[in-house]
Formats: sequence, C-alpha cells, structure tokens
Amino acid sequence: MVGEPVRTARVPLDTVPADALPAAFEATSLIQCTEVSRVPGRRRPEWRAAGSMPPPVLPALAEFDHAEAAVRLATLLDDLGFTAEHEVTIGGGRRRYQVHGVVIPPTQRDDAGRLLAAAWRQGRRALLGTDPVGSSSPRHARRGVLARAAWRAALLAGGRRLRADSLGVRLGDQEMAAVLVRAARLLGVTAGVLTRPGCLLVTVSDVDERTRVLRTLHTTARPRVPALA
Repeated sequence: MVGEPVRTARVPLDTVPADALPAAFEATSLIQCTEVSRVPGRRRPEWRAAGSMPPPVLPALAEFDHAEAAVRLATLLDDLGFTAEHEVTIGGGRRRYQVHGVVIPPTQRDDAGRLLAAAWRQGRRALLGTDPVGSSSPRHARRGVLARAAWRAALLAGGRRLRADSLGVRLGDQEMAAVLVRAARLLGVTAGVLTRPGCLLVTVSDVDERTRVLRTLHTTARPRVPALA
C-alpha cells in the first residue's frame, strides 16, 4: 500500500525534488496516457517549444472517461501544492456518458505545466537510464517507486484490457509505452508492445506477473466529491 504523501508548499518547477518526484511523475504519466490527438488545440506541456506562444487556456488540464483517474490526478496535484478540482460533465442523448475533467485555476496553469514537464523528463530519464545501479542503492529504490507510479497511471488512465490470457493497456504515446516496458522489467515483469490501428498495446501475459502489475493500483486516496460542470 502506498501511503499519503505529506502535503508541503508547492515544489520548485524546473527541477523536481526526489521526495516530490513520484507524485509529480505519476501525475504527468496520467496525462501522457490520455488520448489527446482528437482534441483540437490540446498539447502536453512538455511538447511546447521554448519561446513559443502558449496554447489557449483549456477548460481542463486533463479529461478521462472514468472517475478513478481524475480523482487520482486531482489528489496528486493537491499534494504538489496546486488547487485541483474534479468536475463531471454529462452528455449524450439516450446513451448518456460522463467526462471526468481535472481543472486548476488559470493562474496556476503555467506553473503546473512546467512542473509536469520537468517530472516527465526526470522520471523518464531515471527509468530508461542504462547505468548500473546496485540493488541496495537508494536510486534503485527510487526507480522501483517510479515504475509502480507509471503502471498505476497507465492502468487508471490507459485503455485497460484484462483477459484470461493477458493484461493490456492501450496508449497513443510511444514514449509512455517504452517507459512501461522498462518499468515492468524493474518490477520483475516481462511486458511487450503490440501495434494496433491508432494505438499501441502494452501487454503482460504471465498470470503471476499480471497480479504483480495490478498490485500497483493499491493506494490510499482521500475521498473527493466531484463538481458537476
């Protein structure tokens, strides 16, 4: 079980301290796992070129099709010192649907983007680095924490598919897929990547290994009441 992070003042934006990196990396991984290609104008913060004009302020920092991912992202952002709200938008006719958005004040949006971009760079570098690290090293332990954070985000925000013969998550981002494969290895799990029309599917087939991956979902979170948009 992952305990509640200690709430502190907002962390620095360009370099995320080690104690705040797991929460920030999980938050940015949740956003990396969302489908953004079909939303005009939406761009992830870390993709914005230096010196370019910022995109228009969006109603939501991220949107999901179920509550668990939105609740987790809002909780993580709160713990990082931002004011995050989980909002639910209901649409459709006879076939109703819900969109779960996470919003933060416009005045915090740029700061959040810089922090998430820094967390993605640092977390990705830590997981994909090839330099040898001893099993008793603090860096090895930190890699394990980041590996669990990456898979927890993917299982919550990716298109999770659990079948009798495999566990899979659908992603639209190659870098996130590479992170998950490396994170799986750090957890003692073998993951593969399959190409599907319009997406990538990261899969784990071994029964015991699937259980190990699903355990990354075990975390405690404060109850939150969403607002209806």
